[in-house]
Amino acid sequence: MSMRSAGRITLALLLASALGGCLGRTPRPSYYTLGAATPAAVEAVASLPDLGLVVGPIDFPRYLDRPELVTRDGEHGLVLADTHRWAGSFRNDFGHVLSDRLARQLGTAHVVTFPNDARFRVDYRVGIELVSFEGALGQPVTLRARWVVTTGSAGGAVAVAESEIVEPTASPSWDDLLAAHGRAVNRLATEIATRVASLAAQRRSH
Repeated sequence: MSMRSAGRITLALLLASALGGCLGRTPRPSYYTLGAATPAAVEAVASLPDLGLVVGPIDFPRYLDRPELVTRDGEHGLVLADTHRWAGSFRNDFGHVLSDRLARQLGTAHVVTFPNDARFRVDYRVGIELVSFEGALGQPVTLRARWVVTTGSAGGAVAVAESEIVEPTASPSWDDLLAAHGRAVNRLATEIATRVASLAAQRRSH
């Protein structure tokens, strides 16, 4: 074999090895949280520093309770984004962000997410059934939830409601899609906080 032929074979092997490495390399996933690193200012609907609230249990759809971000594809289709994932549990993230927004909107630090124990007097509990919560890149995010407010002691229902929230996205990017998810949770918190504040005002007036 000539030196020229050996050089060609060596070059071909090196190219094949380099191409194989590029083609076989798995893209690194990106990880996201529902809450922003710097949450936007929240306008309080009430100042109830003595109010005690338990958020949950939260009934979460099984198709959303997974590591991958889920986007809508048409009327019935869903897409799992394998390279775009939640940094932790989406179920837990949703509960913690909602609890944080409720605490800020009601002006109280006495808010805990089920199943954590409340170390304060509980005035109300909010049970939530999350029916759907997804969108698509460049498309609005839709959140549908049914929720019930019960008293902390007897446990009787004092409010039953359903929320349907549609939040537009600013661009077809993952960051803007997640930002729309966060705004949708904020709006759900506002609806719940407004009802809880009204119930607390009625209780005080009696």
